[in-house]
Amino acid sequence: MKKIILTAAVAALAVMAVASSASAGVSRYQMQSMTITAVQPEGAVGQWSNVWTHTYNVTLNPCDGSFSGDGSMVGTMNGPYNSPEKIAGHLDGNAVSFTATRSDGVQYSLLNAPLDNSTVTLASSTPMVPWALEFKVGTTMGSSSNYKNHGDYVGSQGGGSDAAHSCIGMPIH
Repeated sequence: MKKIILTAAVAALAVMAVASSASAGVSRYQMQSMTITAVQPEGAVGQWSNVWTHTYNVTLNPCDGSFSGDGSMVGTMNGPYNSPEKIAGHLDGNAVSFTATRSDGVQYSLLNAPLDNSTVTLASSTPMVPWALEFKVGTTMGSSSNYKNHGDYVGSQGGGSDAAHSCIGMPIH
């Protein structure tokens, strides 16, 4: 009789564990915030004391390095200037490739720009301009969602019928 009661209690706990893990409300994908800052000479090629500053707040997908977000270009040529911009691109180690689009439709693209705030990278633009579009790019990583231990949590609850879809989680067994 004790053996049957114990088995029923274990089964009840297993059902409760599955129900609680299903209702935990943990998101399945990890994202991270990142701020990209790109500066370019304002008014003259090759000078870095007076610059346009492009600041983008983006959401990075650490599984594939893709990101997108919004930002602005700020400068003082012919008076204060501020233009909203959209950005989409890819992070590859300590380099970034992206295309940014200003509110007036002008686009510029950088390819494999080092994120060291000092290396000059040339951009292409649409429409094309007759001068060199020089940029120096840097980044600040923000907080990430904390899903690294989600696999441990699911495992401690007896597993689940669907694997967590995080590129940095525990391996699928």
